[in-house]
Amino acid sequence: MGRNMHYYEKIFNSISEPILLIENQLFVDANLSALTLLNMSSKEELLSLHPSDLSPKYQSDGELSITKANKMMELCRKNGQLTFEWLIKTFDNKEFLIKVELKTIFSDNRKMLQSILRNIEPSKDIKKENKVQILLLEQKENYINKINETLLSNAKDSENLLESLVLLEEYKKALDESSIVSKTDLNGIITYVNDKFCEVSGYAKEELIGHSHNIIKNPDTKNEVFERLWNTINEKKVFKNIMKNRNKKGQTYYVNSTIIPILDKNSNIIEFIAIRNDITSLFERDKLIYEQFTDELTLLPNRQKLLNDLKNSITPKLAIINIDRFKDINNSYGLEVGDQILKEFTKYLLTFKSRNLNIYRISGDIFAFMSFGDFKLDELYKTCNSLISLCDREVILIEDNSFDISLTIGIADNTTKLLPHAEIALYWAKKVNIDIGIFDENLPIYQDLEKNIELTKDIKQALKDDNILMYAQKIIDNKTKETKYETLMRMRLPNRKIVSPFIFLEHAKRARLYPLMTNKMIEKSCEYFKDKDVSFSLNLMIEDIKNENTINFLFNKLKETNCAQKVVLEIVESEGIEKFEEVGAFIKKAKAIGCKVAIDDFGTGYSNFEYIIKLNVDYLKIDGSLIRNIHINENIKLTVLTIVNFAKVLGIKTVAEFVHCQEVQDVVESLGIDFSQGYLFHEPEHLI
Repeated sequence: MGRNMHYYEKIFNSISEPILLIENQLFVDANLSALTLLNMSSKEELLSLHPSDLSPKYQSDGELSITKANKMMELCRKNGQLTFEWLIKTFDNKEFLIKVELKTIFSDNRKMLQSILRNIEPSKDIKKENKVQILLLEQKENYINKINETLLSNAKDSENLLESLVLLEEYKKALDESSIVSKTDLNGIITYVNDKFCEVSGYAKEELIGHSHNIIKNPDTKNEVFERLWNTINEKKVFKNIMKNRNKKGQTYYVNSTIIPILDKNSNIIEFIAIRNDITSLFERDKLIYEQFTDELTLLPNRQKLLNDLKNSITPKLAIINIDRFKDINNSYGLEVGDQILKEFTKYLLTFKSRNLNIYRISGDIFAFMSFGDFKLDELYKTCNSLISLCDREVILIEDNSFDISLTIGIADNTTKLLPHAEIALYWAKKVNIDIGIFDENLPIYQDLEKNIELTKDIKQALKDDNILMYAQKIIDNKTKETKYETLMRMRLPNRKIVSPFIFLEHAKRARLYPLMTNKMIEKSCEYFKDKDVSFSLNLMIEDIKNENTINFLFNKLKETNCAQKVVLEIVESEGIEKFEEVGAFIKKAKAIGCKVAIDDFGTGYSNFEYIIKLNVDYLKIDGSLIRNIHINENIKLTVLTIVNFAKVLGIKTVAEFVHCQEVQDVVESLGIDFSQGYLFHEPEHLI
């Protein structure tokens, strides 16, 4: 039982999503992710707490947390599951918004609630906090309205007026802690300020009383605002407005202002009371959101805003717009001219903005139309055609230079991957040289991409499941008939099929997984041959030689397994091998620990006798494309003979690859080639 419980806890704690278990309204269990989210060091801190114990007193909608928590749990028990947003408050007083997925489960015959918690994006947090602030402001405004109603309804009775003034004083005390309060005479001269007024404005009471509110007036505020203010309060009405003020240091702050005329029993104004709430943080957050979602150059919404809008729009369609050869303009005329062209192009785009069509700058010279709602796909296509026609008709003038710009556009619709699919359609349009490409799952480029994605997954899984396999093929000494082996990489797919590097190698390089695969082969080869009295070869590419981590791993593993004396490092001939300084330094280091070195696939492509002279190698492996038809092609035979004679002069051994029949082997031996390798002798086999 204890072992099962330990296994359960191990599985439970390995889940990445924060999970809490609730029984009888109280927490009874939590995984490590939940404890991390709640900033708790142990499960004991959580047990027997009610959900409201990890919440502020009120939720974002103003409802008591304890009331709402009980209601949500009861609804979940009734309906089986429930999803809602919840404001959490941790023991260290951090508040943040989460999405809760509440579900009824049974464990050990006990009915419990499972609560999965998910963070909500930062912009959502800000919006929710703003809602809380606005809710508080609305509650305060309700207080103020009650004050005004009480005063006006009782103003004719002096006794009631006195009671109203007392009531006003009580309300003032209640608001004094969080609100900015001031009173002025009929001429607007300040007669009273509270401590909050001084704190926010930066002025002492002595600097404020006896002066008008002009002392905190921001010069950006138009005179019409103050005219409306005085007209309203002189008519014995309450004035409400958001005002932009300036503190003693000259810094701007914003207040939500309510100014109330105070009346005597004859309904004459005797003074004014102003209650303000500092909402600067709301403005700063709005500014932050604006900056986060706005492209600085064009002032269009940016990529982040597009991603956000795609999530929240109904039936969105997307067009990605790319200015052709814009890089040439930047290179020829400079970035400043390029920026001016982008600004002018933005004006073109804005002529197409409508109720259901938004415009974005994604990056560089790439823009986007996003249509939504009842804006049809063919309408978006026509809009894009109109934009192309506009660019064909008009030229952009910058510093006496005229620029004709052309566009390529990719469109996607009806998919949860609108942005990547529109980018694929754009790429396809460029490839086949058309103005507008529309995404389709049958596009060859998309099918290739899907295969590549699957192949990347297969490679990652093969690395994880130890399905990078070591195969080997024998190499025969043509004089002594002794054998050695060349190790070969293979990969086992999920369907158990074994594939060669021809299928996955280039993709592994693009996905940056190739070094991990090389390391696997190094490790498996050294471990397999360390206790065997036979030589073996390891294939290395120029990418391996350039990768310091790979080479360090190779040399450390060779020393660790004492395999340096029995290994031949086969460097695959490819572009870059002629840079003999880099390759030569590697060969020198390899030979210093006892390794032998071969150049693989010699005779085609990049073959150059000059660099072979400068590289101190032990073997030349003659490419199979030359060996395969050597028995029927005299020109090839002469080419191979030249390579063999060249190698003998330098004291380099030669190996013939792709020896597939006896006729080929006879020619190989007649030319004096030292070793043979191919299906005539041995098919590659899996070494375990």
